[in-house]
Amino acid sequence: MHQLNEIDTRRIGIAFCMLIFGQFSATVVAQESTDPMEVCYRMSDADKRHACFDQEMQRRHAKPADTVGLDGKQLIIKRREAGVQPEPIKPIKPITAAVAALKSRPGHQYYFELDNGQVWESTDSEGDLLLGPHETVVIRPGVLGAFFLKTPQGRSIRVHRLR
Repeated sequence: MHQLNEIDTRRIGIAFCMLIFGQFSATVVAQESTDPMEVCYRMSDADKRHACFDQEMQRRHAKPADTVGLDGKQLIIKRREAGVQPEPIKPIKPITAAVAALKSRPGHQYYFELDNGQVWESTDSEGDLLLGPHETVVIRPGVLGAFFLKTPQGRSIRVHRLR
């Protein structure tokens, strides 16, 4: 096997450094050229350069959406300060409907098709859900957007609306 001498090792090291630093400097130059003001500055045509600066300044001074990233409490405060009246929150009323079709899924879960056309699925396992077609069920809202289907026997199961 050929052994590298000290000169060959230095040449390889120098070539490697040049490769790495060459890539780094190309990246820096590429990053500098993405600044819109720098792009405008480098334009040789005075009219195009002036139009470019005007467009960039208009973009920078455009009012961004103030509500992006605000949580619910911050959003309420922001709207109150701006004098925007929130729409009153309407309570979600329970849905009473008859089961049109019931399909069993793996893991003791179910699809419920109601006579009003809505389709729901269970998100919890319920091994002994005694429910048949034409039985009346009540779907009521829970906390944090959850919904629960209650059978005529009084059993409840968490459900999610599909359509």
